[in-house]
Amino acid sequence: MPIKHKTRSLFIIILSLIIIILAAFQWTKLKEGTDQDDHLSVKQQIEIVHDSGKLKIKQTLQNLKNHTYLLKLPEAGVNFTFPHMEFWDETNKSIAVRDNTLTVEYEINTNPDNQAFLLENWMVQISGVEIVNTIVKISELTNMAGSWAAGAPMTYHEVLDQLQYYVFERKGVDIPLYWQKAPLFYTYIGEKIPLYTDRKTDQNLLTSSIDLGLKHDKEFPAVILTEQINPLQSVSLIIENPEIDQNVLSSIWVEQFLLSNSWAGKDEEKWVMNILAGIITEQPSTDEVKAQIYAELKNKLSNNEISIFISSILQSDQKITSLAEIDQLLGRLKGLKTSFFQDIAIEQTVSPLYFFTDEPIYVRNHKLENYRVYWMDDVYYFPIRPIIENLNYQFEQISEDEIFITNGKTTFRFYDNKDFFLINEEQYGLLTMREKLPYLKINNEFYIQKEFFRKVFRIEINHQNNQFFIR
Repeated sequence: MPIKHKTRSLFIIILSLIIIILAAFQWTKLKEGTDQDDHLSVKQQIEIVHDSGKLKIKQTLQNLKNHTYLLKLPEAGVNFTFPHMEFWDETNKSIAVRDNTLTVEYEINTNPDNQAFLLENWMVQISGVEIVNTIVKISELTNMAGSWAAGAPMTYHEVLDQLQYYVFERKGVDIPLYWQKAPLFYTYIGEKIPLYTDRKTDQNLLTSSIDLGLKHDKEFPAVILTEQINPLQSVSLIIENPEIDQNVLSSIWVEQFLLSNSWAGKDEEKWVMNILAGIITEQPSTDEVKAQIYAELKNKLSNNEISIFISSILQSDQKITSLAEIDQLLGRLKGLKTSFFQDIAIEQTVSPLYFFTDEPIYVRNHKLENYRVYWMDDVYYFPIRPIIENLNYQFEQISEDEIFITNGKTTFRFYDNKDFFLINEEQYGLLTMREKLPYLKINNEFYIQKEFFRKVFRIEINHQNNQFFIR
């Protein structure tokens, strides 16, 4: 019979937050098996019977090639059997497929006295094969009052005299399963996000017509609000206490959504999705470094630029594979380049958000090699040492924070941490040059504002045909 939609008031505000922001912005592979084609995509169907503390599982993969595959068996599984045991190599955990179909049956034991349990990494995994779609069918015989939930939409639920029947379906293979003895009520947030709650409330509290503003092929992490089990955060399923702060839950959900739909890079770099989730939900991380990154992006980018940046990620048909790709999207906002996120990963510290161009720099027809022109606050900054030296000035870095320049007649002293500079040892305030920093220090190299070059050194800088000319 049709699934009845139920929800609770806690989620109204959470729903609104997620919806508004997202609308505005808009298996792990195992070691390669032997002799199979790379990037083979198949579908699988799994049938589970839950009876007297035991899960009887039948997993079927169709449209395989007739090759030999390595399998990774779930640690909790026992009594593995195949229709053709003669093709099973127990030592190497490999199976020869001869009819384009692989079927394996096994069991997982549970404690019948448990009030709830969670199953993760419970499927048989096959190396070198991409599971593009998984259907899980569950027959519940143990406790007719109990409920199943999953990191996937529930597509069917029927209650018979001696049987509860569930069907869950999701792209990919990551489908955690959850069971509890007490009832769970099932609905959707915004018609897309599966929601399970253990408290029955008025279904009319949910506004079902809200649109997330995202493509329908996105995967939406399911949410379970229950007191029966410890919290869980994964790309397909989030389990939290019903009393969780709504803003915290929003940030958790958006981060897992991004990890599921937008990230295909290294695990050690996926922290960038936490930053983006914080920007979308306007909830900076409690981690100090991540909070600094959040603040730098919010301070240096306009609201419209942030919207464009986030939309370029949410609406992309391709997942991001590296921090370099994130930087590329960030640089496009200015028509320039940046290495902001890459530098953070390398240096383990947060530097200011700079943009730069690799356009050539010519000083009296001499091309400067390996130097960039930086852009910050709508102003170009040029590397002072190579320019000055090519114009017959002497350059000396007195200390980490002080540089000395002379042409034999006039001397200049600049300081990284002071609001003045010296010409012939006479002090001048920096605010006389516009209300922007006249110089920056990037990677221990001093860069000076274009206007500062003109007013202090009488040096003209022209930008023509995507090149800079200095004379």
